[in-house]
Amino acid sequence: VVAVLAALLVLACSQVFRVRGILIVGNRNLSKEDVIALSGVQEGDNLFSISDAELKKNMERNRYIEYLGHEFDYRGTLSLHINERMGMGVVNAFGLYYVVDATGMVLECAGSAYPDTVAGPKINNLILDDNSRVTVGERLPVRDSGQLAAVQRVLAALDSTDMLGRVSLLDVKNLDNMYLMTTDGARIVLGDDAKLETKLLIAREVLVVREPLGTVKGAKIDVSSAREAHYIPSTAARGALHPHPAADHHPRSDRDADDCALRNARNLKKWTDLEQNLLKWVERTGIIGYNKLA
Repeated sequence: VVAVLAALLVLACSQVFRVRGILIVGNRNLSKEDVIALSGVQEGDNLFSISDAELKKNMERNRYIEYLGHEFDYRGTLSLHINERMGMGVVNAFGLYYVVDATGMVLECAGSAYPDTVAGPKINNLILDDNSRVTVGERLPVRDSGQLAAVQRVLAALDSTDMLGRVSLLDVKNLDNMYLMTTDGARIVLGDDAKLETKLLIAREVLVVREPLGTVKGAKIDVSSAREAHYIPSTAARGALHPHPAADHHPRSDRDADDCALRNARNLKKWTDLEQNLLKWVERTGIIGYNKLA
């Protein structure tokens, strides 16, 4: 037993398990040097003196870092894996704007001014717990965890489809009928959170085709089926694309719409005449006598 312990001690102290280099995996804006300094690890440290718990504690002192784990290869390189949290959405809580990442972690409080540097949407109708306060460095205190989970999935899908910077609003009031507003003023109906990436890719293709035509503002793009897009242009765009010239020159679709409008107008006139005749009869029979009381 003594011999085994002695062998292990020699092994632990040998150069084989010394850190010869440190690699950071997952950083975007944070520098390698800053992350290494936070970790507390230095070249020459013994591998057996490094623990996941200590690394997590040290590195997550920076709220932008989520520690994922570490690896050590035969060359003596220690790889530290992190997820650098990015501001992907904005939430208004109690009159203040907060920047959050995809998981709902609060990264910054921007005060009463909207943080226009965030490449992501304002999140509407996210119900917060009235008895809790929003704290930077912690997750949003929501009343319904399902809402936060849906927000997380939508933001992740927006990021993976390169749509994050093209969306200005995400509404999660109804989780079965969520929708987005694009920076160009189009409304994208997502429905529920199933097949979000497919839905967003379909919507993106519609925007690519429609944006050069200048008909996106006020339009509705329904991709809730995850199979196709149902595109409904705005009223102004429909009017610009299909003006109303002389009746003989109407396209078929416009003539159908006009015929329908005329039928409705005739029906409305019939009902109006009937209503007037009924009122006169009621007055004559004395069923209502407001004129006599006046």
